[in-house]
Amino acid sequence: MADIAEIERRILAGEDISYEDYQAIRAERERLNDLEEILLGKRAGVEVEKEIVARATGPAVAIVVGHTKNSPGASGGAPIHKNEYPWNKDLAAMVHQACMSRGVQSKIFFRDGIGISGAYKQVAKWGASCVMELHFNAYNGAAHGTETLYDEDKNAGSKAWAQRLQDAMLGALGLYDRGLKERDKGDRGYGSVSALDIPSALTEPFFGDKASDAHVGEANKQELAEALAAAAAAQLAPPS
Repeated sequence: MADIAEIERRILAGEDISYEDYQAIRAERERLNDLEEILLGKRAGVEVEKEIVARATGPAVAIVVGHTKNSPGASGGAPIHKNEYPWNKDLAAMVHQACMSRGVQSKIFFRDGIGISGAYKQVAKWGASCVMELHFNAYNGAAHGTETLYDEDKNAGSKAWAQRLQDAMLGALGLYDRGLKERDKGDRGYGSVSALDIPSALTEPFFGDKASDAHVGEANKQELAEALAAAAAAQLAPPS
């Protein structure tokens, strides 16, 4: 686990930090934002089991929108001009529609007012077979490409699911392949990909603060949605 105090000391001393250190800062910020979201939700009377009216009736994919309205995540530059949360809220609807057109059962889940733990409790209650959480990446405009986060310790099928999603995103966007990133406790994204014992992955299709990536992501959003839905269809298909 990264030493946040040491990273802070180096930044205040005017030193450069690595991509890994920058991600550690994001992980800490997102952890605190998630706790605050849960507290705000409790004060507002938000219930974890809201909107769960029926269980999935067979193989099904859960689509979790990363971040929340209150803490919307990384900012995307032109032509996105949106943070992760609103951009991926739209993408989730597109993936859901593309799933329906393929006969794939899917449902969208949000972290608003209930945090990561609450959203994944809803996913479990619904009875999902696998889950994708939608994000995009950021690193001060200094990195580019596509990566997918997973935790194989919780579910052995998560690596194969993550690779299926990674291949789908690479095919849709054609960006640099940053590969799969396995998460450990304390890493950014660990809380999501380790929440349930079903194949779970967190998608980072592009860097929203890298102009070239942002243009590709925005121009190919529908293709990305179709590719993610196709990956879900392949994942849920009965063995031949």
